[in-house]
Amino acid sequence: MRLFKLNTAIHKWLSLVVVLQLLIWLGTGLYFNLMDHSKASGNELRVHSHHEGKVTDFSLIPIKDIASEAPQEVKLIWVLHQPYYHFVFDRGQHSYQKRHSMLFDAVTGKPFILSEEQVLTMAKNSYLGEEKLTTPVLSQPPFSDHVSQQNPMWQVVVEDENNTTIYLDSVTGQVLRHANDDFRLKALMMKLHFMDYGNSGGFNHWLIIAFAFATLFLSVTGVTWLIQQYRSGLLKLSWASKRKKVAVTFSNENTITDISVVGSSTVLEGLASSHVYLPSSCGGGGTCGKCTFLSSTQLPIRLPDEEHISEEQLKEGYRLGCQHRFSEITSIEVNTDRNIENHELVVVATNFITPFIKEVKFKVKSDKKLAFKAGAYMQFDVPAGMNSLRPDDLPKHYEKYWENYSHGKFSHDGVTRHYSLVNFDEETDELTFNIRWQTAKDGFRAGVGSSYLGSLQVGEMISARGPFSEFYATSNKRVSRVFIGAGSGLAPLRAIIFEQLKKRQYEGDLILIYGARTEDDLLYHDELNSLCEQHDNFSYIPTLSNPSEQWQGRSGYVQRELLSYASQKSKLLSTEFYLCGPEAMMSEVERIITDVGIPSNQIFKDKFNR
Repeated sequence: MRLFKLNTAIHKWLSLVVVLQLLIWLGTGLYFNLMDHSKASGNELRVHSHHEGKVTDFSLIPIKDIASEAPQEVKLIWVLHQPYYHFVFDRGQHSYQKRHSMLFDAVTGKPFILSEEQVLTMAKNSYLGEEKLTTPVLSQPPFSDHVSQQNPMWQVVVEDENNTTIYLDSVTGQVLRHANDDFRLKALMMKLHFMDYGNSGGFNHWLIIAFAFATLFLSVTGVTWLIQQYRSGLLKLSWASKRKKVAVTFSNENTITDISVVGSSTVLEGLASSHVYLPSSCGGGGTCGKCTFLSSTQLPIRLPDEEHISEEQLKEGYRLGCQHRFSEITSIEVNTDRNIENHELVVVATNFITPFIKEVKFKVKSDKKLAFKAGAYMQFDVPAGMNSLRPDDLPKHYEKYWENYSHGKFSHDGVTRHYSLVNFDEETDELTFNIRWQTAKDGFRAGVGSSYLGSLQVGEMISARGPFSEFYATSNKRVSRVFIGAGSGLAPLRAIIFEQLKKRQYEGDLILIYGARTEDDLLYHDELNSLCEQHDNFSYIPTLSNPSEQWQGRSGYVQRELLSYASQKSKLLSTEFYLCGPEAMMSEVERIITDVGIPSNQIFKDKFNR
């Protein structure tokens, strides 16, 4: 008993310490989410100036003719448009670690030391404001605004309302940092967040290691306490999965049905087990905010509920299906279809529109008009059979792209495959899909779904379910929207853009950044250029990773093009981003966006491969 009391006491005191630091983390984390990243960087009034000149305008002295001890490294640098050799004799692994270096005039070979006037000029060139800059002061470490810096720096104080200080390298005059009150507040928050109370300038220090061990001991004492509670009969575990009946109202159909669900399952999971599917693109992680339902029972409001549901809807009883369990609920209302229909689709047109993508158009055999949100996809049932390794009807001008792929057949089992619709529901009575023919990687098997659908001829039929609407534009009419896609990932993006402009008469700014390999790989290039001419609020930016010499547009990957747009940080806070393409591309794009400070509820992704 005495040992148990000691365990309990240790657990409580450790809990106090851990909770206090957790509260600090929560507070600083909230600050990082709400802060103005442009101001907090200290670079709000910083301008990146260039001092390069033309090497051809100077007669540079050979490095070997300079009277100096042998350096580890030599670089030609420019200081106020004059060339100098930067001799580095000793330095650490990182730029902020101690370094011994000198400048030599690249024309005369004489040693050079920056003057106060030159430092002041470089500081002024880096400052966008009009306030007065004081006389530079060469200071020694430590620095409160740059705790990890171990080398001397020039300090130039600006007499502005935000107390800006400009720091320059003591030898080269390179502007190292602009620090102001916003920057210092962020530095304080970083210090608290990483428990850097000893000003180490990093997070790998003894205090955070000690805290990690304290958290480990907290877990051990907590488990020990749980075991003691269980042995004492104060903690009972129920292994049985109790089921309960819940009344579900389908607002689309104005019908009510009782379903039997496991009480411990979430609303999202329980409905799916009864073949009722709420929209979700995050798999129940609480980040997409799509799986909403209306509860007749007053439920607690979780943090994801607050993030994705308006205050008015929360009061009405709307919640996220991934955050609440059926054990809390007696009846709910959902805005989704009870049964997803199966359709027989007939091919009405098929042709290659890029070397590897075939546009296949279908009509519903029953002539039923399907209503769906732009960005929807359908699930195709591909029967078992024999498929071709490469197309049999490839246009001659695309044959050069297929020279390294062999002819032949391969067998396969029946599978299901998902493809996004290229059009929105009122655009046409046809269902259009882009089928990218997945080539054989091992010389034996190609893509089962793509080779089957890509081989369908006009008049042939296939069974498909849907459409499923998980990736679509929000109802917010006051935001700008940036669409980023690559390859056949353009399909749902094109549908959403056309729906917004043609059906919704959307007046906000729409930007499409689309990446492809070559000019021949661009999907709907002329159509998108035409749309751009018709609508002043739509911009189309194609970029090629392997363009020809005749290409006059952007080159590189969409990530690179996005970086230039991401520099306009002030515009991004009210911007929604819609991504579709290869997983690696989407991950990199999402990283770039979130690094700027865009919250996850403004980023929407369509899984390229379902």
